[in-house]
Amino acid sequence: MADPDYFTVAEFQADMPDCSDFTEAEILAAAAHFTTIVEREVFGEDGGGFVPRAVTTAIDGPGGSLLILPHANVSTITSITVGGVTVDPDDLSCRNGMVRYLVPTNGWTCGIDNIEVAYTVGKYAECPADVKNAVMWATRDRLISQSAEHTQDPRQSSMTNELGGTVTYVLPGEKRPTGYPELDALIASYQRSASVYGMA
Repeated sequence: MADPDYFTVAEFQADMPDCSDFTEAEILAAAAHFTTIVEREVFGEDGGGFVPRAVTTAIDGPGGSLLILPHANVSTITSITVGGVTVDPDDLSCRNGMVRYLVPTNGWTCGIDNIEVAYTVGKYAECPADVKNAVMWATRDRLISQSAEHTQDPRQSSMTNELGGTVTYVLPGEKRPTGYPELDALIASYQRSASVYGMA
């Protein structure tokens, strides 16, 4: 996770004042733990993510009219070269990671890693507020639960308090990839949207 991504370190520290003692590296590492899980579960390994990210990759020329990028949620093609020759992105159409020339008689030269593409991938211009907030709270809980001052083992599934009551903790598992109920419910809701609209 970079800064900024779903949120900046400054935003996190302002909204979570009890985490002000954690370093920037600790905050980013904890946040990256969740953003990685969220995007893998919602978009799949190569589906992209919630926020725009720059990608540059080399692709084998298919020798036909259709070039398939490694990601589906491509918002902009920044530059593209074929065998070292620049192609104007305005001469191309890109839909769901599939790139074609606007002139149908043009095609992609066959070759190995002969096409270099720089593009932006991401479903939204900025992270949806519900995802941002859920990841921020999960980041806070992860930081606090792993701190030296915290006495509760985060792996514990239940404990009995001094009044005899039992508190149960949700652990990561099938259909609950993070172990945080609010975030897992959000992931499930976006997964349903992804299956309906073919995002993943």
